[in-house]
Amino acid sequence: MLLPAPAQAPAPAPALVAESVAQLPFHVELGPYRLAVALLPSARMYDKRRRACLNLEDHRIELRQDLAGLRLAEAFLDCLIRLSHFSKGCQQGCVEEAYAHSFATGLVEFALRNPRAWLWFNLLLSEHLPGDVRYDHAVRGALTRVPEIPRRILVAGRSVSVRRISRAESGSAFGWYDFDRREVQLYAGLSGANLPVVALHEITHAVHHAYALRTRDTHRNFSRCQLEGWLGIMRDNPSAWRWLAWIMNLPGRPA
Repeated sequence: MLLPAPAQAPAPAPALVAESVAQLPFHVELGPYRLAVALLPSARMYDKRRRACLNLEDHRIELRQDLAGLRLAEAFLDCLIRLSHFSKGCQQGCVEEAYAHSFATGLVEFALRNPRAWLWFNLLLSEHLPGDVRYDHAVRGALTRVPEIPRRILVAGRSVSVRRISRAESGSAFGWYDFDRREVQLYAGLSGANLPVVALHEITHAVHHAYALRTRDTHRNFSRCQLEGWLGIMRDNPSAWRWLAWIMNLPGRPA
């Protein structure tokens, strides 16, 4: 494993908790873990060299207290990706398919189980990305029009098409990523939580393709490219991320 297993450590002192999470008063639940989100000075972080840490011994996601705006959003997403892979047992030696599915299921689970943190993250993006992206409106269900599935997405500067396919085209799968065409294909009958999971999964294949990751690349490369690639999608594709945020927030909605 790349991270230590959670130890049965005593809970942090109440004064420390009150001080460290004053600006981020929420927890993140993912897999078997429930972690407080804390803003801390470097000297008090689990790893003083990093700007964000998963401290499983003290049950915290630790973010360096000088972070703000998009740097804070990036640090939080970095921890979320690492926690998702760790909680699902996705580690060095796993294949590309496993990393795509771990990311997709982890992000959808995060959105469904952590509505307060999910809104905070999208509000942070909305406040600091250029333009009127309204990601927080999508999470609240407050958009005036239902977002439509995107036809194209920019992934690391490259255009990737998105197309719904029939049952006959999908075969036994819910979706595909066509590497030759750079095309995400989603079965038209997807519904519920399956829709955002499959959409994120296939788009993540496009991210891995754009960064030229190998089938058995390193854990570090998969996590780094998912962080960079998905932050780029959120930045460069407001209509696509609004659609994804909408379907992740309430998977029972029609797409």
